[in-house]
Amino acid sequence: MQATVLSSLPLTQTPPMTFTYDDPLDPDLPQDATVVTTRRALCRVATVAAEAGARFQREASGVDPMGWMLSPRRMFDGSPAIEACLDREHFVRAIILHGLSLGLDAEPDVFGQLQGADGEDERAPLSRPNRGRSRRCRSAPRQTLYCATISYEGEGVLLQAFHASVARHPSEVVQRLRSRFGEDVVDLVEIRAGFHPAAPLAIALVPNGIANMLRRIEKDADSSDYSTFAVDIEQRLEA
Repeated sequence: MQATVLSSLPLTQTPPMTFTYDDPLDPDLPQDATVVTTRRALCRVATVAAEAGARFQREASGVDPMGWMLSPRRMFDGSPAIEACLDREHFVRAIILHGLSLGLDAEPDVFGQLQGADGEDERAPLSRPNRGRSRRCRSAPRQTLYCATISYEGEGVLLQAFHASVARHPSEVVQRLRSRFGEDVVDLVEIRAGFHPAAPLAIALVPNGIANMLRRIEKDADSSDYSTFAVDIEQRLEA
């Protein structure tokens, strides 16, 4: 079951991301922020930086790895990776994001579904995903309704899109979006499990009829009737 909805309505532009950059070539100053941490925590930050750089190079992406490290992210509760990934939980989220190519950011609840089965010790050892390939969960995951939104401006095109589909893993949704929208656009994707009608792009793009249908499918997503369900809603404006 697949559906596509297109629109040419005016688009709302997303403001550019800004971040603070402490130039490492400058001399140390008395007012520089002091960070007290451990060698293990420093290794976490270095590992995330290496994973981000390797991923963006592997995908021939134009994303600046240092810009990603310094920009605030929802997945880190609004903190930048260079600070958040000193913490083990945020470190694991970053490794999963880059290992599975899940875009540049994601809601924290997405990672809970990828870190093991219910009841697993949250501090159990975790293996880093192999670079260049996706990792399957240890236990066979159930079918789930995933919703994704994209806001993109580039190459003379303004695009806002909403995607919903049933999958067993968010990486399946990423591949579908990559096939439809291309690599550059998918770097901006936001994926969440379930339908969240209060999300700004859901409010702007999803008609009431489709919203009601998504609520029904979300409750019974594991049914074989919905194994191929997908819907895309777009609005584009060419400059």
